[in-house]
Amino acid sequence: MLQSSINNNSTRIIKYSMNNYYLKLFLIFTIFFIIFCFNNAKAQLPLSGKLIVIDPGHGAQDPGTVSGNIYEKNINLFISLYLEKELSKLGASVILTRDGDYDLSTPKTNHRKKSDFDNRIKLINESNADLYLSIHLNYLNDSRYKGAQVFYKKNDKLLATTMQEVLNYELKNKRFIKQMPTSTYMYNKLKIKGLLIECGFLSNSYEKKLLVKKNYQQKVAKAIASGVNKYFNS
Repeated sequence: MLQSSINNNSTRIIKYSMNNYYLKLFLIFTIFFIIFCFNNAKAQLPLSGKLIVIDPGHGAQDPGTVSGNIYEKNINLFISLYLEKELSKLGASVILTRDGDYDLSTPKTNHRKKSDFDNRIKLINESNADLYLSIHLNYLNDSRYKGAQVFYKKNDKLLATTMQEVLNYELKNKRFIKQMPTSTYMYNKLKIKGLLIECGFLSNSYEKKLLVKKNYQQKVAKAIASGVNKYFNS
């Protein structure tokens, strides 16, 4: 009787061990299958393998252009965060130079703005990215002007033209690309392909009302992401 009980217990232990073994195998297989499917799906996305740096202009003590209680630095950041999501959906890897209200200056520096520029330049150049996008807003004393506008270095004209065409279509703009002066400190030192995108004019009362709205910020971000996708895949 005792021997029979021992044998029954041994059988249960063996069955439990076998069941546990197959369960572990099943879980391992499932995890690997999910990872494979995710990687395979991402590899088929249009911007898969691309690394893009998004540089939201200004931050911290540097508000950028100001209109009443509206600071450029905040809108730059909001558009950039939405843009990160849109580019990620398309398969790109994204680096943000800032993801909060701060700048990139070295602490206790005597030349805060230059330090901020220098550290942005270093981050972007060392990223070995395929593209950088510098996000800003425009402001002129003449309030008639509106619309998102693209600025480029001489070797990036095709990229700028593609982006401006998409922005004009998606945002109902009528702007034209402009080449940046070679004396522009930060952009003149950047070694990778990229653009400065002025996403609208805070000096235009109609556009200012749009730029503070979440849905318009998202619309701008989607338009920029579409421009990037068109450039790399057309």
